[in-house]
Amino acid sequence: MTIVVTEADLEVHLFLNQSNLDGDLLYEWTITSQYSHQPELIPSALISSNDRWSMVQVLFPTGFGDNHKNGIYNWSYKVTGGSVIEEGLVKIICEPGGETGIVDYTSTPAIEDREADVYYRPNY
Repeated sequence: MTIVVTEADLEVHLFLNQSNLDGDLLYEWTITSQYSHQPELIPSALISSNDRWSMVQVLFPTGFGDNHKNGIYNWSYKVTGGSVIEEGLVKIICEPGGETGIVDYTSTPAIEDREADVYYRPNY
């Protein structure tokens, strides 16, 4: 699944292929970055559940998009302190997206023009 998280609307609704979940229990939605492998618990609440699917409300924290959280995550939905109900992959796209942390590289000497010499070019 793909989720777009904007700073204007941090609330996202997810639909799971789980039926008849108990509305009296507390649930956790956890995302784990495939880059850093650090789990992050995102607050969630069960909105509704019927014989075919369940709707979950996920509320991302303020500033989530400013930390450059764009990427692919493993997610899991489970009962608090219990076993995992469903898990999978999610692609998260953030707006505005934050800084990338890329530092410009200037080679030495600084007079390099980055031009290549061509010694042989075949005619096809």
